[in-house]
Amino acid sequence: MARTTRKTGGIFSDSTKIPETLVNKSLIPEDGIAVYAAGTLKPYYLHVKKEIIIGRKFEDSTENFLDLSGLDGFNLGLSRRHAMIRRTDSGYEVVDLSSTNGTWMDNERLIPEKSYPLKNGAQLRIGRLKILIIHNSVGEPSGK
Repeated sequence: MARTTRKTGGIFSDSTKIPETLVNKSLIPEDGIAVYAAGTLKPYYLHVKKEIIIGRKFEDSTENFLDLSGLDGFNLGLSRRHAMIRRTDSGYEVVDLSSTNGTWMDNERLIPEKSYPLKNGAQLRIGRLKILIIHNSVGEPSGK
């Protein structure tokens, strides 16, 4: 019987952060973030005026939404509305939206509906998909 394995890792793992040479902070919107998903080389650059929902988009919505269904999100355990990144006066925070398979930040499981400060370079695991969040400090222009 032949066995196959599916690669769910990629450019970083739990113990290794993404190489700084792959991060181009000048492309990160001044009011936003860059999201690097494991197994991909091209980041998502997102404006975050107030908040952004991460998950699998299932209907037309006016919400600011990062749809990760194209990264095999369903099979990796992403809920339709899995987590939220919200802009605050001092930076960003992340909230698990009572997802079925949970959200972890730097290997610590988040309590659903509780907000956590989201530091630059934080690694999130949403379901079984790993993502890295890069942002400019609040008040810091992009490219610095």
